[in-house]
Amino acid sequence: MIRQIPIKVFYRVRTSRLAKIVLLVIGLLLITSTIALYNANTLLINVDGKTVRLLTICRTVGGALTYSWLGIYPEDIVEPSRDTLVTDGLTIEVTRSMPVQLKVDTQSFAVRTTGKTVGEALTDLSERYGLGIKDLDEVNVPRSDALVANMELNVRRSIPVHIQVDGQETDTYLAPRTVAETMDKLGITLGEMDMVSLPLDYTLVPDDKIQIIRVVEKVETEKTEIPYPVVAQDADFPLGLPDRIVSRGSNGLQEQTVKLRLEDGKEVQREVLNQRIVMEPVSQVVSRGAQTTISRGGSSYHFKRAIMMTATAYCMPGGTTATGASVRQGIVAVDPGVIPLGTKVYVDGYGPAVALDTGGAIRGKRIDLYMNSREAALSWGVRSIIVYVQ
Repeated sequence: MIRQIPIKVFYRVRTSRLAKIVLLVIGLLLITSTIALYNANTLLINVDGKTVRLLTICRTVGGALTYSWLGIYPEDIVEPSRDTLVTDGLTIEVTRSMPVQLKVDTQSFAVRTTGKTVGEALTDLSERYGLGIKDLDEVNVPRSDALVANMELNVRRSIPVHIQVDGQETDTYLAPRTVAETMDKLGITLGEMDMVSLPLDYTLVPDDKIQIIRVVEKVETEKTEIPYPVVAQDADFPLGLPDRIVSRGSNGLQEQTVKLRLEDGKEVQREVLNQRIVMEPVSQVVSRGAQTTISRGGSSYHFKRAIMMTATAYCMPGGTTATGASVRQGIVAVDPGVIPLGTKVYVDGYGPAVALDTGGAIRGKRIDLYMNSREAALSWGVRSIIVYVQ
């Protein structure tokens, strides 16, 4: 009876259509498995600090890792590259990426990166996702910090800002924030009276300029001189000649208590709180010429003022003056800025004359007298004389 059981089973298999199909599939699987095992390659995977053997029938490294149980992410670094053809015994280095939460302004991303530091991670993610993150942009974590899994990285894009404070102008980049927060970020301390060009609660936009004016008020005591007055006494010498000192004066001294307002070190306002005279000034007494008439050679001459001048002489027979008159005795050359042309004068030692000529060397208090002969001109030489302007 027992011997008949295998016979019956074999008979049913031979006569059953389903059994035949099952046997066919099993046979195909055995054949396929045999072929696959024959063509399989062994890979050595260095990952997570250990070496793993991986038997694969995939043609490329990427395919082998995709269908493995190692959980390789697309962001992981694989060397050689994923499109490398598989060969038996090939060693593959896998550098794991880490998940991070990245926020750039208002955009949030759940991403993976192989960067070892925050800075390397930001560079990697910026390039792969086209985020345009710059070195000047602000990050909530120092870029030199080591990256850890699931770290939150918040990036705030910076804008150009111009700061003028304490005599210096600085161009910098900062994430948009209020003026008060900006000064705190830059370590700028405001005094109680300092003035800021923008409201402290104003949020900056690109190329805004913040000007800070340092304001100081202080009280000082200042001493200043009081100029002495001049008291003139009429004297019997020609009007216009320099005063003659009778007694010298001296300046007085005044003390003031003043309140000063300085903006960036420059005085913009002062208020006198108190003042007193420490020493009174002493007047200077001078004699001032009052004489307006002189007598010369039996004749009297009235004049408006007298001038002490340097006098020279010239002789140029047949010449013509600057005013077109012919030269002759009694014509003098002057600086029109001192004595206008056409003015009558009396020159001590020469006599009455008219200012009708000028000269290239006649500037200021100089006068050139015409002589009828060269000998007379040479004899005159150079003298200091009084000229009376009529």
